[in-house]
Amino acid sequence: MKLLFKYALLFMSTVVMGQNVIEVHYRHVDSDKIAEFEYKENEYWSKVKQAAINDGNLLATAFFRVADAGIVDDPTMPTHAFVLVFKDFEQLSNSKSIWANAGKVLGVDPSTVGTDEISKTLMVQRYKLIDELPLQEFKYAVWNYSKPKDLNGFVEENIKLWKPHFKKNLGKNGFAGWGIFARVYPQGMNESSVLTYDHYTTLASAMNALSPMDYDQTIVSKSKMSEYDPNGFRYRVLLELIEFQGSVN
Repeated sequence: MKLLFKYALLFMSTVVMGQNVIEVHYRHVDSDKIAEFEYKENEYWSKVKQAAINDGNLLATAFFRVADAGIVDDPTMPTHAFVLVFKDFEQLSNSKSIWANAGKVLGVDPSTVGTDEISKTLMVQRYKLIDELPLQEFKYAVWNYSKPKDLNGFVEENIKLWKPHFKKNLGKNGFAGWGIFARVYPQGMNESSVLTYDHYTTLASAMNALSPMDYDQTIVSKSKMSEYDPNGFRYRVLLELIEFQGSVN
C-alpha cells in the first residue's frame, strides 16, 4: 500500500498541471457476490489496468467499496466504484484499448474471470479536474455531489477559501486530501455539475467530517455557500479504498 502511494504522490503532482479527466464507474453487487467480485477485480482486472498504465493508456485507477455495501441490497444503489484517471480527453477517447489485450495480460480467457455477470453497471460519469491537494495516503473518501446555483462562485470559494483551509489541516484529525471536479458528461437538470472529495485515514475521521455538528465554525462564517449553493450538497457518499494504482506518465 505504501509503495502504491509513493507512486501516487508522484502522479498527483502532475494532475493539477495537466487538468486530467476522471471517469467513474458505479457498480451494484449483491451481498452474496461481493467477496467473489472483489477477488476477481483484485486478482485479475487490476493486472489489466496496471498494464494499461504501463503502456501509457491510463494514468491511475482506484477501486472503492461503498460504506453500506453488503448491508443494503437495493439494486439501484451502487456498492462499488472504479475511478479511472486519464491525461486528457484524447486518452479517454481511446480507453477501449485498456481492455483490448485483456486475454494476453491475464493469460486466460477473460470471460472465465469476468465480473459482468455478478455485478451491474449503474452509471458512468466523466469529470475534469479543477483543483486538488497533493495526494496523501488515505483509506476512506467522502464524495460530495452538488449542483450550485452560482457555479463560478462555488468554484472560486472552493479554491480561495476551502483549499487553503484544507491544506493547513492536512495530517490533522485523520484528514488526508481534498479536490474538486467539474462534471463533463452526462449533463442535465437532474445531474450534479460538481463533485468535491475529501480523504481520511480512518473511518472515525470520515464520519466526524460528515457530522453537521462538527463543522469548523471559524471557516463556515467566511463562506458564501448559502448564496452559491443554497440547497447544499445533493448527495454525499462514504467509500473505503480497496486498491490504488498509478504512476507518472
